Amino acid sequence: MYGLLQISEDDMILSKNISPYIRILGCNQNGKYLISEIKKHAPNLPIITSVKKFIDSCNDSKLIDLLNKDILATNVYTLGYESKSYAQLDFTLPIITID
Repeated sequence: MYGLLQISEDDMILSKNISPYIRILGCNQNGKYLISEIKKHAPNLPIITSVKKFIDSCNDSKLIDLLNKDILATNVYTLGYESKSYAQLDFTLPIITID
């Protein structure tokens, strides 16, 4: 997997030494509450709800590099879909919300 996703030893070191981000894929009412609590207690922690908006607004190239690995992983994962194997779902699929 490391080779397929082009994850290097430098990427592994970077991921251990960088402030992380939270990537929201879906949530319910409890999740929405937890997200607001995280924002209150860790205002500098990036919370990604839109990949495109995050990429457009983020000035941290290291975070962008790590996010690009996430995007590549999604693209590789969707290759295994029996039907509708679309690339770039991270940019087109909205967050799943359950009320």
